[in-house]
Amino acid sequence: MLWQGLMDEARERAVRGRAALQPVFFGRDADRVAITLARDNAMAAGVSACIDWQVADIRDLQVPAGATSGLVVSNPPYDERLAADTRLYRELGASLRARFAGWRVALITVEDAMGFSTGLRLDKRYTLYNGAIKCQLMRFLPVPEKAAEPRALALSPGAEMVANRLRKNLRKLKTWRTREQVTCFRAYDADLPEYAAAIDVYDVVDGERPEDRGLWLHVQEYQAPKTIPEEETRRRLGELVQAAMQVFELPRDRVALKTRAPQSRQQRYQKQDSRGHWLWVMEDGLRVRLNLFDYLDTGLFLDHRPIRRALRHYANGARVLNLFAYTGVATLHMAAGGARQTTTVDLSATYLDWAANNLAANGFSGQSHRLIQADTLRYLAAETQRFELIFCDPPTFSNSAKAEDFDVQRHHGDLIRACMRRLTPDGLLVFSNNFRRFKLDADIDEDFEVREWPTQASIPVDFERDPKIHRVFDIRHRA
Repeated sequence: MLWQGLMDEARERAVRGRAALQPVFFGRDADRVAITLARDNAMAAGVSACIDWQVADIRDLQVPAGATSGLVVSNPPYDERLAADTRLYRELGASLRARFAGWRVALITVEDAMGFSTGLRLDKRYTLYNGAIKCQLMRFLPVPEKAAEPRALALSPGAEMVANRLRKNLRKLKTWRTREQVTCFRAYDADLPEYAAAIDVYDVVDGERPEDRGLWLHVQEYQAPKTIPEEETRRRLGELVQAAMQVFELPRDRVALKTRAPQSRQQRYQKQDSRGHWLWVMEDGLRVRLNLFDYLDTGLFLDHRPIRRALRHYANGARVLNLFAYTGVATLHMAAGGARQTTTVDLSATYLDWAANNLAANGFSGQSHRLIQADTLRYLAAETQRFELIFCDPPTFSNSAKAEDFDVQRHHGDLIRACMRRLTPDGLLVFSNNFRRFKLDADIDEDFEVREWPTQASIPVDFERDPKIHRVFDIRHRA
């Protein structure tokens, strides 16, 4: 009975206390969904009466009516893997300096440089952990009437090394890019072993929004050795992204970041995100559709640039077949090269739809451009037509539920022979793959005329650091 009495008294005091409260907390976020969820949580906790929620950008922050001082607390993006944009911190500092003189400020971040970019003076610092991420609570002195301008973020020594290498690479590639009119290229490929990632640059000519035009980066992290602590790999990746953002003068939302850990057979083609954000770039006068965020690859294999140009040259007047076609960019080039008929085969309906968009955007549609959803080996067994030009670029492995398991080393002999049965007597099969330990079956070399492309012909300048990224063969019937 005594316990029940104390509980009833506490509940009554809580009800009276909440009823007497006017809003003393003010929650702001630019994301309407986040505000809705926060409001629902406050209602569930019974404290909604003392919190004023509004959708607002940090650049539009206003002091609550009647308030003369208070505490501003913020948890801006700070994860090193996300490489938070320092522009956000500078804008937050500018807004506070403009309207919140006398207020105290506390920020959760991972490093002093981020907090100092607000232009505020540090009072105390407390070390915290957000899960496994080491971070800190930075408490600042009250905002003065005239605060200092925010300091530009100084790169760490490691990030500065990456930035210097990026600048060096850009200078090296400039003449080649101008001569070859290349607008999408690899700017960095694990040049510094400690910063193991690839940075690809895409010059977007069109998108769903006018502001999509311009440079975008696609950063692919390579899997670090297990001997390197996770915290260290996170730090290095954060430094690499910060360096890239500074060199290219881009905000964080123009950087697509993916981890390139070894993929299992089940994971290899799984969707990575669901943004549905489509962009268009130009390659050799052709519009190509990209998605930088939703899939492991972007829709355009940059290292295949020389192969596509060769196929375009070979295709004039030919009936052409593109197998394991992915997004059909090779088909697009062969159509632009004057192919009289194209056939594009892939097992994925998503990729075939992507290929159809690429073709239609460049004026190639109708019965002369067939798109077939099928397993390649089954298609080749059933097809009766012959082709003057076949391009076959199989994956290293595949285990789709819609087809038999495929391993390029074990099955390439059967695949090549099936292709050659569909090739005209004077036709050409261009066969490529990305398996680094690939060895062509000896009987293929004996039965057909085989010429492997030299490295300088198949590997573009921006990929020359990794000459084993793919191998390419021209295969013909023997006379």
